[in-house]
Amino acid sequence: MDAWYRSLSPTERGELLRDAWRAGRELQLAGLRARLPQENEAQLELRPAERWLGPERFARVREQRRERGMG
Repeated sequence: MDAWYRSLSPTERGELLRDAWRAGRELQLAGLRARLPQENEAQLELRPAERWLGPERFARVREQRRERGMG
């Protein structure tokens, strides 16, 4: 597998990374949908960011976005 990966161009490697990231994100959202059926898609989309940033920083970012009219 190493030889195969090394044979890829930088663009192809980037595409693989992008596809893997998208697949991981879809799996993460599918798990959230299963655990939190009461939440809508917009709420579910924010869950990974909240987990990554932590509740305090996430709250600050959300407030800043509201102040700037960004939702």
